[in-house]
Amino acid sequence: MHAQKAELCWRLARQLYSEKRDEFLCMNLIFYTVLHLIEQALAIHHKHPAAAPRGVPHADRELQMRRHLVGKKLLEPELADIYTELFSVRHTFAEEGIQTRAFIEHYMELARPLIEGLETLVKAEQPEF
Repeated sequence: MHAQKAELCWRLARQLYSEKRDEFLCMNLIFYTVLHLIEQALAIHHKHPAAAPRGVPHADRELQMRRHLVGKKLLEPELADIYTELFSVRHTFAEEGIQTRAFIEHYMELARPLIEGLETLVKAEQPEF
């Protein structure tokens, strides 16, 4: 399920980004892509974070990612640091409505290496059924 959601969110984020519209939604879709990829990577290793009714808490997701993906050298620490920054930026600006084109271009470029790294990880680790 996480793979499907990540793929959908990333496709929609890139579409909105290329069409230069809906920066707030674009930012959220970029972030949701990252969330689903992290949770997919953790689930592959049977380390999926505990899910609260409204989703996995940020602190739990980040802790599990750092412990199980970075700690086992499956993900570079620099990529995990990008997640921390993406969360901080999104949390800081999500309610302010100040997502300009320059802002979303920065956010997209910040997220892209993490998304690519996570996609590579989950493809390499994905069990075949």
